[in-house]
Amino acid sequence: MSKKQRGPKNSESRKQMARTTKQRLAVLIGFLIVILLVLVFRVGEVWWPGWLIAYRTQTEGILALAVILLVLLSPLLVEANSNPRVLSGPGKNPEGPRLD
Repeated sequence: MSKKQRGPKNSESRKQMARTTKQRLAVLIGFLIVILLVLVFRVGEVWWPGWLIAYRTQTEGILALAVILLVLLSPLLVEANSNPRVLSGPGKNPEGPRLD
């Protein structure tokens, strides 16, 4: 049988994982904001494909929604990544034995 994989035990490794997750989220949010600004200000519109010109506002809306969701959910994502919870295996009651 394989052993359960648990999250990091000491606080230093958890802090490092949280720091790494924050940096990756910041890079992703920054990248999406740059793309959004390019679309809003129509930078290089000559080189855009025709479908992007036709659906520019919808693309802006989807990117803006993604940025807003990432910003709002970032604390939850950092916590879930740095402090994972172990799931119970098959046939085990996560609440403990019940003698009802």
